[in-house]
Amino acid sequence: MTLQRKLLLGFSLMVIPALLVGVQAIRTNGLVRGTLESLGERLARSRTYAEVEDAMFNQTQVIWRYLSGDPAAKKEFPLTEQVVAFWLDRWTAGLPPDELKLADGVRGIEKDIRAVAGRVFKLHDAGRHDAAAVLARQELVERLQPALAEVNREIYRRAREFSVQAAFTQVAGIVDAERRVLWGIVALALAGGLLASWLISRSLARPLNELRHAMAVVGAGDLDHAIEPRSSDEIGDLARAFAQMTERLRQSRAQLVQSEKLASIGQMAAGVAHGLRNPLASLRAAAQLAQHRVEGPPGAAREQLDAIIEQVDRLDQRIAHLLTFSRPAAFRPLRESVQTLVDGALPSFAELLRQRRVELAVTVPPTLREIRVDPMRLEQALTEIISNALDAMSNGGRLEIAARSQVGEAGADGVLLEITDSGAGIPAEILPNLCEPFFTTRAEGTGLGLAIAKRYVEETGGHLDIASRIGHGTTVRIWLPVASGDPVSTPVRSLG
Repeated sequence: MTLQRKLLLGFSLMVIPALLVGVQAIRTNGLVRGTLESLGERLARSRTYAEVEDAMFNQTQVIWRYLSGDPAAKKEFPLTEQVVAFWLDRWTAGLPPDELKLADGVRGIEKDIRAVAGRVFKLHDAGRHDAAAVLARQELVERLQPALAEVNREIYRRAREFSVQAAFTQVAGIVDAERRVLWGIVALALAGGLLASWLISRSLARPLNELRHAMAVVGAGDLDHAIEPRSSDEIGDLARAFAQMTERLRQSRAQLVQSEKLASIGQMAAGVAHGLRNPLASLRAAAQLAQHRVEGPPGAAREQLDAIIEQVDRLDQRIAHLLTFSRPAAFRPLRESVQTLVDGALPSFAELLRQRRVELAVTVPPTLREIRVDPMRLEQALTEIISNALDAMSNGGRLEIAARSQVGEAGADGVLLEITDSGAGIPAEILPNLCEPFFTTRAEGTGLGLAIAKRYVEETGGHLDIASRIGHGTTVRIWLPVASGDPVSTPVRSLG
């Protein structure tokens, strides 16, 4: 059985019906509990009224005891009044409005009993014992007790009618409503379960099919195929993991191609260095010798010789760039401060800064932690970046170099170095290609300066990013991991 059919069957037969039946059972339980609580309250009122009835009967018994010659009975009568009043208040506290008339009737009978008791006690105390007995018999036995019995019958009748019978009616209604609801649940569970199961199975089948297609495409060699996870569940996690794996494969392939390219460049560079550097050195020496032999004031001949020497130096610099990029020296990391690296790269630009009227602003807090780099390489990388920044400000501007502490993407402590110029900016379409080998926008450029700088930054475990806007200048951000074992310093906000 396929996964889709298992999900369809399982959710349809178990999850949805069980959930709805459980909700209905809880609801029914609450209704029945409410009915039973109402029944209990009514039965409790009936028991309370039985106490009222007993207390009023005791009142009449106290009167008859007094007439029988018990003098202490008269002193007990006020106590019976208090007992009757106590139970009457408890009984009437929870009565519904339609039964308050019965309560008024009971209070009226109790009031008459107290009035009769007063008259009987007065006649008995006056020595008219027979008259007191006759009055008690006429009022208590013949009038008040029958009236109380009639009220009692009505009260107990209502108690039976509105407690047991009402509870039975309510329970019957609950059972009937539950039957209808359960039938509705069966129909709704069937439709809803089928729909939900279809949606769930569809949400599983589609991403699985897309992932299978992506695997087939990537397996055929297309590592640039876009893989976009559509869900946040396990299938989405699998798609993201596959996308990361594909990205690593693509990077590995790009590195392999780059390595092959560099190997070819290395062989070519060795031949170029061997075939050109010696003749160029001879040419430069000959030009310098010719300069010394030119007599008289500077003229066209001396200018031509100066141009030859300048072009030879430029060619030698390009050959040096090519050799540096194709055959880098071994990486020798050392602990170094950012301030020292910046100070080491800036002196060679002092004259150029003055000639181009560029304002320099350096913000490197002394509390920054040391970094682990190859100082010579990183100074060369800074030199390449600062040189490009000055080339972008031939008519003056502002060069800002700022550093601050910043946590990297993986949570590692590091230092962010920002180099910002106020030049014309770089078009967005060429930004991704700036660090590619041999890519340049200058006629006299080699296209290797930023490529070398990026390689030197990345071999330390850092990364180099370039941001630019036309008319707002360019910012090169270099993040470098700190050397282990240093105390944590407070990050300092950089310029801009």
